[in-house]
Amino acid sequence: MPSHRPILRPAFPCGLSRREAIWEMGAGFAGLALSALLERDGFFARHAAGATPLANPLAPRAPHQAVPAKSVIFLLMNGAPSHVDTFDPKPTLEKYAGQTIPAEMKFINSGGRAMGKLTPACRPFKACGQSGIPISDFFPKMREHADKMAVIRSCHTDTHAHGSALVQMNTGKPLIGRPSLGSWVVYGLGTENQDMPGYVVLLDKRGGPIGGQPNWSSGFMPASFQGTLFRPVGNPILDLAVPADLGRDGQRRQLDLLAALNDEHMRSRPGGTELAARAASYELAYRMQAEAPAAVDLGEETAATLEAYGVNQEPTAE
Repeated sequence: MPSHRPILRPAFPCGLSRREAIWEMGAGFAGLALSALLERDGFFARHAAGATPLANPLAPRAPHQAVPAKSVIFLLMNGAPSHVDTFDPKPTLEKYAGQTIPAEMKFINSGGRAMGKLTPACRPFKACGQSGIPISDFFPKMREHADKMAVIRSCHTDTHAHGSALVQMNTGKPLIGRPSLGSWVVYGLGTENQDMPGYVVLLDKRGGPIGGQPNWSSGFMPASFQGTLFRPVGNPILDLAVPADLGRDGQRRQLDLLAALNDEHMRSRPGGTELAARAASYELAYRMQAEAPAAVDLGEETAATLEAYGVNQEPTAE
């Protein structure tokens, strides 16, 4: 009877070294997978003969798979009530109340800073709905809708310092240099409104988040995907108005000449992103001159809408 045992052959029957074999894999299945990923990302279209090097990086793109969600609201409330007082009870805190974190539980990096005392929850919890999600009495109305929520209690940071923890929540890493969540979204999906930035940053007029710009940076990705900062008071965007002595037509001619020069420069230097991002920002700024004033003008909103958003309310000290 024929043997069904596998036939043993030398690891590299063609005589290639291990390094050469890995290099040759570029033309095999690994190369096919890489080619598919690059094609999906538009790499070949951007570098094909005759393709413009200043293609719009913010063009809308379809998601990789159909999803029912139309929008996502991500609220990172720096300084909000603690998770242990809202949705994440920690009974063990009662045992260690008033003490520092025990040595065997110090899994986070303090960065050499003194760590404070442990404090138990200050609000009572209740198992709500059929799912039994624990919710404190901070949110009595949300208790009535417990079965409509999904509460994830496994998230954590690698540091107890507010600044680096905030950066980690926005970028995934406590170290500066990673793209923020907004940058990843615009990179993957683009934006449907080509007359406004795909990623806008609105700061509190009392001050920005701890850590500042790294929280909305594009990190190692092209600068086109970085958040556009809107000022919290006064004119949201400085120098956006058309110069009175130039006019829209004159400005358009300037931008067309600049685009032609940039295009010629980029054709001889493919792969650069900074110039392409800057050129795209000029064109976006030109379109924003007509779109942005209306987008940030609250004069058309009703009094009820302004009150609902607390536009004219001053923050309390409570």
